[in-house]
Amino acid sequence: MQIPSEHPFVVFKYCPRCGENGFTSVSIKSMKCPVCGLEWFYNPAPAVMAIIPNSKGEILFSKRKYDPGAAMLDLPGGFVDINETSEEALIREVEEETGLVVQYFEYLFSLPNRYFYNDLLYYTLDNVFLCSIENFDQMRPDDDVSELLFLEVQKIALRQIALFSVRNLVGKIQKEEKLKQKIFRR
Repeated sequence: MQIPSEHPFVVFKYCPRCGENGFTSVSIKSMKCPVCGLEWFYNPAPAVMAIIPNSKGEILFSKRKYDPGAAMLDLPGGFVDINETSEEALIREVEEETGLVVQYFEYLFSLPNRYFYNDLLYYTLDNVFLCSIENFDQMRPDDDVSELLFLEVQKIALRQIALFSVRNLVGKIQKEEKLKQKIFRR
């Protein structure tokens, strides 16, 4: 089994229960201690992503303030906190990053992602939501966002986008007429 060099299992050497050296990978998703028998599973972290269209047929994008992908395009969203639902995280993240209040949302699908932070690889599962906003007057970049801009999806070069899952989503919107119609149905 080949573990990627940036995978956390390359860094984690000691058992979190007994502290013994030799905490080793059993698979790409689990490690086991040969001394106390603890088996630890490394599962994807849940995250949310908001597609926020306007009446001109554009989607709200942000520019990332920090790495990974500083100054590159992203969509409003982020990690789901402990004891928080994906829906609660969506509303919180959109408000934190944009100042906007989500009036209505609809779950579309999920996309796997690889998120590099502090030289470690985090696998995420990004839940994609289509969101409606009634009033854009309070829109302002905040939190880990440096700028907010509405863009025509067809004019975006995928290399401008910071994260793998967002590139996949934008590519999917660019290619799939049915998804475009769903997003811009209003």
